[in-house]
Amino acid sequence: MRRIQSLKRADDIIESLATGPIEGLRLIDVAARTGLTRTTAYTLLESLVDLRLVEKVKLERRYRLGPRLLQLGRKVEARLDIIMLARPSLIRLCQESGEMVNLLVPSVTSMIVAESLKGRVVLKATPLKGRDLPLHGTASGKCFLAFSTIDVRAAVFETLNLTKVTSRTISDLKRLEKSLKEIRAQGYATEEDEFTPDTVAIAVPIIDSLGRMHATLSMHGSSERISAARQPKLLAMLQREAQRVATLLL
Repeated sequence: MRRIQSLKRADDIIESLATGPIEGLRLIDVAARTGLTRTTAYTLLESLVDLRLVEKVKLERRYRLGPRLLQLGRKVEARLDIIMLARPSLIRLCQESGEMVNLLVPSVTSMIVAESLKGRVVLKATPLKGRDLPLHGTASGKCFLAFSTIDVRAAVFETLNLTKVTSRTISDLKRLEKSLKEIRAQGYATEEDEFTPDTVAIAVPIIDSLGRMHATLSMHGSSERISAARQPKLLAMLQREAQRVATLLL
């Protein structure tokens, strides 16, 4: 409970700086606005300064919002932007294929379903929207890992829990690395019964002109619907729309 209280107090400080004057607030002002003692306010402010969430203007003895908040805000904006940019592509894919189509963005240890639509004529959101999916047991997760930088993959591998979800889930790091190498070579990822039984998925990366991996576009459905004979056509649709979204990214 103490940790939550500290976070709440830090949030109160950030809010007071956000609503305060542009030149920042003095310690006494922050304490007054938040109801904290000066000692507590100072300790939390200095911790926020270390995290670059708050900036200390030493000559004026004032505190103001730090540059990291802007960086984090830009990342949130980018995620919102890609949802808006990708939505026409999601709609086209749904209408052309009639299958469930998903846009996933990376989190620290998983992939987040930013948008998920299903239907040919009347489109509706699916229960997947908002869920986080594992990196090692899904087509989108493997696609992200395959096309991420070496540093990102190394960092993920340090914390990745290769839990078996089904009997076909890859739970060995060497096998996973071999699979990722194959995905990079072919340009897309597939999944069959690795996360959900009797389910096939295809995922392609959305990579901007600078080579940065932003998200994945994927389709998934039953093995009967996403048959081996039909997969090349569905893959071509996904690659076309992923390229369209990529050209819109700055």
